[in-house]
Amino acid sequence: MERTSADDFRSNLKEWMESARSEPIKITRKTGEAFVLINAEEFERIQIELASLRGVAQGLSDVISGKVKKSQSKSTDSAIQKAKDRVLSKKNKKAVS
Repeated sequence: MERTSADDFRSNLKEWMESARSEPIKITRKTGEAFVLINAEEFERIQIELASLRGVAQGLSDVISGKVKKSQSKSTDSAIQKAKDRVLSKKNKKAVS
């Protein structure tokens, strides 16, 4: 990660934005407060990955706390069918709209 001061960042904004296309830029103020400039696509990818990891963590927490029952073939098939039905009904609603 490249680093720069807030003053240098302000003076060379265009160059720092170009650099941020390939890697994050850490911008530090005189007070020590820091910010990171990052490419929007990379930020969105990180947000999706974070949401996924939160879901995994919640699932593990549910297993540890006993909120999850052992899967049965019949219940798994039923859950998959319900998910398919929801997806297909959404596609049909969009096609009609």
